[in-house]
Amino acid sequence: MGLSINDYDMIQPFDKIVVGVSGGLDSVALLLLLHKRLKRIPIHYDLFPAFVDNWNGENIEHNERIKHLSLFIQQETGLNLHVIQIPTIRSLTSGKGKKRDTCFLCAQKRRKELIKYAFDQNCKKLALGHHLDDITETTLMNLLYKRELSSMLPRLTLFNGKMEIIRPLAYLQKFQIENFIYERNEPVPIFGEVCPSKMVRKDLRRLKVRELLEELSHKVPNLKNNIFAAFRNPHPDYLLNQNFNPKTSSLFRRP
Repeated sequence: MGLSINDYDMIQPFDKIVVGVSGGLDSVALLLLLHKRLKRIPIHYDLFPAFVDNWNGENIEHNERIKHLSLFIQQETGLNLHVIQIPTIRSLTSGKGKKRDTCFLCAQKRRKELIKYAFDQNCKKLALGHHLDDITETTLMNLLYKRELSSMLPRLTLFNGKMEIIRPLAYLQKFQIENFIYERNEPVPIFGEVCPSKMVRKDLRRLKVRELLEELSHKVPNLKNNIFAAFRNPHPDYLLNQNFNPKTSSLFRRP
């Protein structure tokens, strides 16, 4: 994690950082690692953990899970978990919108609330728990379904530099984060992310791409790191847009 933070210059002295906590092991690990890192480095930064409750406080069982997670975070880090309640589940499972837009809208709503909270706390950075697997999955999803060469950035500047999204776990694979969480002496009260898409869709594209990556990883050594590195090592002269005229009508035409 330290390597990715240094390589992308993610954190500066006295930064105020909102950490998006979903309840899953990735985001909880991110918060614990960022807090633990403060003991080993010569600079200081402040962390503001925040949780977006898609159930809007209307699910009793979910409220209990959030309560246990909040208590754990307070005991482990001394930080208070800020809970933001929004009616995402109700709005995205109503059947009014397009099913294929569910993932995008859910992420957009949660991101919007976290950024709003960051501005309210005078924080200029939002840390998210996306890791190397998430980045490579997104890269392939964009390639296979959106027909574009794009990826998930470890550091993304927004609003003309007024806000940055950082992903300190960008160099870590999922199994490494799982090892960190499950090898702890004390259990961590993690729980699955509340996903509206799973309630309305069965053909989850990310799941298909994840399975494809796992299958290929057994055949291609270092596959995920290779995909990550490929997008940091582009050869523009050998991309298909070389000498292509974007003014033609064939810009989005299928070959």
